Amino acid sequence: MPLTVGDAIALPGEAWSFAGPVADHFDTHVARSVPQYEAGHHIITALSGHFLPPDGTLYDIGCSTGALLAALDDTHRGRDVRLIGVDSEPDMVRAARRRFADRADVTIVQADARTLEWRPADVIVAHYCLQFTPVADRPELLAAMHAALRPGGALLWFEKTLAPSPLLQDVVGQAYADHKLSQGYAPAEVLGKARSLRAVLAPVTSADNRRMLAAAGFRQVATVHQHLSFEGVLAVKEPV
Repeated sequence: MPLTVGDAIALPGEAWSFAGPVADHFDTHVARSVPQYEAGHHIITALSGHFLPPDGTLYDIGCSTGALLAALDDTHRGRDVRLIGVDSEPDMVRAARRRFADRADVTIVQADARTLEWRPADVIVAHYCLQFTPVADRPELLAAMHAALRPGGALLWFEKTLAPSPLLQDVVGQAYADHKLSQGYAPAEVLGKARSLRAVLAPVTSADNRRMLAAAGFRQVATVHQHLSFEGVLAVKEPV
């Protein structure tokens, strides 16, 4: 029997996937599921302007259907910047390419970020995507992002995180479940989504993320968004 997780999404198996019905209903589902999801878009578009010069390059890693990339394009259109969306899921790539069919300044690449051939970049956005990458692969990926950034460039990294203690994790986890119920999801859908993410979503603590950023070479890091377990950070590569 398909696993129902809300927003007309019925997974054929028990494991979460970004293909098929998820791609069709992703924008609605993620906006309801992640607290202040659209606020994160506003923060990213505003902060990107501090680091993206005219004729600059921005990557959106895990761009999904391209909703955030569209907001970035609206913000920076007319400045001759290059926006590159990257996603490994073919259904997401098709949806994003449809969205940008008439926008020559936006390129959508189907690729795994871990094997991506980076061009020099001024801004890299990773908006709730690295949490689906195996933890063991994240340090090398962050190091590749740091290497791709020009001096003074910025990584905007948003992730679901784990609380630093079992007690706090329990409290925050229950608050997040309450949030999803307040969005109109049925209890069975909340449970179904949690089951589907087992062994797929692998959050770590904020402290773990900071250690990985430091190991990758980022020395300037600041939290720019926080709501329950959802955190956004700005990490800047040291200028020469």
